[in-house]
Amino acid sequence: MGKGNQNLSELTIAILGGTGHVGVTYIEEFLSEGLRVRILARSPERVKMRFPECDVAQGSMMEQGDVAHVMEEADAAFLITPIGGNNNPELELNAARTAIAAGQATQLRHLIYASQILPDRSTGVAILDAKAEIERIFAASGVPWSSLCIGCYMDEWLGMAPGLLKLGLLLNPISANRQFSFTCKRDVARVAVELLQRGYSLNGTLDVIESRPRTLADAAELIGQVLGRKVTAGGSWPLLPLMRTALPLFRLFKPVMASKVVLGSYFDRHGYVGNTRQMSEVLADFEVTTLEEYLRDTFKAD
Repeated sequence: MGKGNQNLSELTIAILGGTGHVGVTYIEEFLSEGLRVRILARSPERVKMRFPECDVAQGSMMEQGDVAHVMEEADAAFLITPIGGNNNPELELNAARTAIAAGQATQLRHLIYASQILPDRSTGVAILDAKAEIERIFAASGVPWSSLCIGCYMDEWLGMAPGLLKLGLLLNPISANRQFSFTCKRDVARVAVELLQRGYSLNGTLDVIESRPRTLADAAELIGQVLGRKVTAGGSWPLLPLMRTALPLFRLFKPVMASKVVLGSYFDRHGYVGNTRQMSEVLADFEVTTLEEYLRDTFKAD
């Protein structure tokens, strides 16, 4: 499956767009696995304070020269594209095009992309459709690449309003009975490390998800079992309709939130389920974190 196992302590991964709350988890996992980590950041002092063991370079992921600088002599780059506002995909697309151009200029050995599980058709949802287009750009680029497609992050989907959770309500503005594929954030970084260690690029996509879909009602029941009391999933009413009503305000004052409302509305109508067999087919020995394992580690019984 490639060149065989490589010493992780001798491998360097460049991080693009990874200094937000999602990317921080990835960086922590890369460091815990022993990789050398190089980060591109607009505010390097702040990032260096949090990750003093990392090589942090100042620059923008939208500038090809800055991106090429952190890619030079790296064994791989890990890309998280920024969400565009007002359901506009151009910000994500431009970030991906910049990464590809820099990868071509530096002869990057492996571009690893934090994507999402994607429907096989256009959705009208920029967060999803942009990633489908980005994967087409990667496939035509000549740069070795792997797209690690996430489902619903367990911590973000199940950790909203912890105060209400203590009262027995799992708050999430999505129908409690739609089916979803869940992903543990750290699994995405672990899969990236696995590919690097094997010296293997997918040149395609991999859904990094559990082997079975769940509903939020299922998740609430599991949380209740861990906490030792009944927990109920709140469902989409009235939160999602209120968020849709607030869309004009979001468009003016919080454009990224407007994009997320469009995505949430899609989830509420269609659910979000990926290829649940793909992980075992591509990485047979990789053990995905199950929702039960995540909940046991996260929610402690009173």
